[in-house]
Amino acid sequence: MTSQAEVMDHLAGQVRQALEAADLDTYAYLLDRAVRWGAPGDPVPPCRSREQVLAWYRRARDSGTRTRVTDTLVAGNKILVGLKVTSAGSGAGEVTRWQVLTVRGGRITAINGFAGRGEAEIFAGLALPRPAPPGTIRWAAPARHQLADDRIGLRLPESADATVLHGYASRDGGLDGGWVPLPTDATLADCQALVGDWLAGWRNERSFHGPALVITPAGEPALAGLVGLGDRGGRVVELSYGVAPDRRGHGYATSAARLAAGWLLRERLADLVELSIDAANTASQRAALAAGFTPSGIVQSAVAATGDAQDDLRFILRRP
Repeated sequence: MTSQAEVMDHLAGQVRQALEAADLDTYAYLLDRAVRWGAPGDPVPPCRSREQVLAWYRRARDSGTRTRVTDTLVAGNKILVGLKVTSAGSGAGEVTRWQVLTVRGGRITAINGFAGRGEAEIFAGLALPRPAPPGTIRWAAPARHQLADDRIGLRLPESADATVLHGYASRDGGLDGGWVPLPTDATLADCQALVGDWLAGWRNERSFHGPALVITPAGEPALAGLVGLGDRGGRVVELSYGVAPDRRGHGYATSAARLAAGWLLRERLADLVELSIDAANTASQRAALAAGFTPSGIVQSAVAATGDAQDDLRFILRRP
């Protein structure tokens, strides 16, 4: 009788062969129909079905991307996969990627991407978790109407915001610019999960994205954008802001960054607030400067779902 360990070793070998040969027919057989691909804990991962995973790999294959598997290590029902990826025309050579595949019922039910091997090994159970960094922020929501100026107000997310988000996800161009962490085919349930994740952050519970504030135009209750708050340790908070396409051009991002950063520093939740902005996003850079932030070099940002990394411009605002 075949043992579970032998089954997993055989599956790991099939994964290696399928990825190196870009054999999507074989890989499709290994995937559960409802496989999810994203960062651990993401309430709405980029891929949420076998068809979406295969479509991603098909686009990569057709663009000339090639993959070499360096590691396949089995730990219980998980497979740690090390990858060397070469993208056609990138000039960057081979780039290292790490994935952890979770297996149930003989099929891969989850694919999680990591920027480094250490985090991947911890998730796979091949290494012990690292101690939590000291000084983790205990979030306390601002008082209602505390954060406002003549343009906007900032408030906590509400359950009704999920319907507004779904409306944007359902219309052409509604998510342009990546202003909210949702895929273009997001369902109402996906939007509800995202709002729930933000609220969990405010309750200091496990949250993938952390707490967020909703941008509302002055005198209106409706969601027009978002400000995310990320605890980076050492009393540093990273802000991420986005404004819905039909609400841009009114200075909402500048006001939101100024109000949120001022509150964090005034309430001593942070000593430094930072922004990471794509070098091509000149509009967001202008908003950061207008909000009082100053440029502070380049920071490498990880794309948690895939393990990719990109260089962003860093802007900072310190507590006086």
